[in-house]
Amino acid sequence: MTNYHNSWIHRLPPEILATVASHLKDNASLVVATHACHLWRATLLASPRLWSHLDFENEERALVFLERSKSSPLRVDLTGVYSPSEIVRESLNGVATRVAMLWAMHDCFLDELWTQPMSMLETLEITEPENFPPKRPIQCLPALTSFVVTGFDRLRFRTPLLTSFHLTHDPTIHSVEWTVAILLDFLRSCPLLEVAFF
Repeated sequence: MTNYHNSWIHRLPPEILATVASHLKDNASLVVATHACHLWRATLLASPRLWSHLDFENEERALVFLERSKSSPLRVDLTGVYSPSEIVRESLNGVATRVAMLWAMHDCFLDELWTQPMSMLETLEITEPENFPPKRPIQCLPALTSFVVTGFDRLRFRTPLLTSFHLTHDPTIHSVEWTVAILLDFLRSCPLLEVAFF
């Protein structure tokens, strides 16, 4: 009989084990993997990038992931969240500079989040943005390269590195002339734009 501690899986370098875990299909599977054995748990908990995808449909788990992610860039999913708790608001406001990817439906919390510097944000996807962007101008999003938005009110922020833009818009909301004028102003501020879908 093979000794459990001498099996090949225990001879994998920690980097390989962490890479394997990074391909798990969802956050729940990652949590389950930490219960496989002491070695797996220690290795996975010592790999902050594994914990950097925060899905706030499960607030408690997302906050645990946030703590385990240390200083890694964050991928934040707020699409199923209509009203984040106060602790979630405070936590995200405190790490806004680490957010690299953000998926959300517009609500008043995003208005609050936009007031924070988001210098690492590369991918932004906003759905159902009835009041997006907020009345207060959003700061420049200097790292943003991919932007997907369903409808828009005002595209009032600068995205100098934007290379991909996808817009879904209901043309009955505003006049065509008004929409084209806003869109052209926005596109003129994106000198690196390569792909646009309308």
